[in-house]
Amino acid sequence: MSSNSPVFRRLKQAVAPVIAFTVMAYFIFHSVEGERGLLAYWSMQDRVTEIAKVLEDTTESRKNLEQHVLSLRASHLDPDLLDERARAMLNAAHPDDVILFHRDGYQDMATIVAASQ
Repeated sequence: MSSNSPVFRRLKQAVAPVIAFTVMAYFIFHSVEGERGLLAYWSMQDRVTEIAKVLEDTTESRKNLEQHVLSLRASHLDPDLLDERARAMLNAAHPDDVILFHRDGYQDMATIVAASQ
């Protein structure tokens, strides 16, 4: 076969488009499936949303704890809170107290409500 045959001419004409298609397919595949592709980006966005929710919950919890600690300081001592904590820690109650139990148990703090009868 000579290099002037129609088959070789067709092959020469087809080489450039085949190489271009292969290179484009490679880059398109890796832009979607790659380590930094679209699928990884979307999953990372979902993860960022979840982490932002956890941060928001943790911040709220921290604010509540800071308020609780502030109320336990000597300069801001709340007598009712002190009484509640002392009774919860000592597992004691006054005979006139009404004690309410959670069905899930004590989650944050012991719930002891003094009834003024």
